[in-house]
Amino acid sequence: MKFQNNQLNKFTLYITIVLTTFGCSLQFTFKSGGKETKEIDAETVQVDFFENNSSLGGASLSASFTEDLRDIMQAQTKLNLVADKGDIQIYGTIKDFNISPINIQSGSESAAQNRLKMIVSVSTYFNKNDSVGLENSSFNAFVDYDAQNDFSTLEESLIESLNYQITQDIFDKVFGGEW
Repeated sequence: MKFQNNQLNKFTLYITIVLTTFGCSLQFTFKSGGKETKEIDAETVQVDFFENNSSLGGASLSASFTEDLRDIMQAQTKLNLVADKGDIQIYGTIKDFNISPINIQSGSESAAQNRLKMIVSVSTYFNKNDSVGLENSSFNAFVDYDAQNDFSTLEESLIESLNYQITQDIFDKVFGGEW
């Protein structure tokens, strides 16, 4: 069989990609956050319901945050999500959820933008080595939005943004990936 130069280059590239992909393997180990950084021997993760202890925030705030944290644990680890007796237990509360004005317009007492901020307190426990990883560690995030917009129409997307920021920070802290 005769290959033309262009076909030979494509075939060589294809073989190189296949061999590289299957010839290399990455190995990940989980490390606990907190004061001690040890490898975690875990197969399961338990994320308890995060109660909203703030004076603001709709009824769905706790549920959406908890589900987003569970989702990131499933998406970014090989750990199985369990309802109880997890090798790694993650629990806490939503401590604060508030709106404050920023960028006050000159000659006016109205704000050009508002800032929505959320603070979450998180603790972790590692069953297999009977240790505490995080203890009431605070995580927070904020998002700014145009004060002229109706908050209720933006609320869901703003909360989604806050949840993403905080859950990623929690994941990074719990598994030692603080870059």
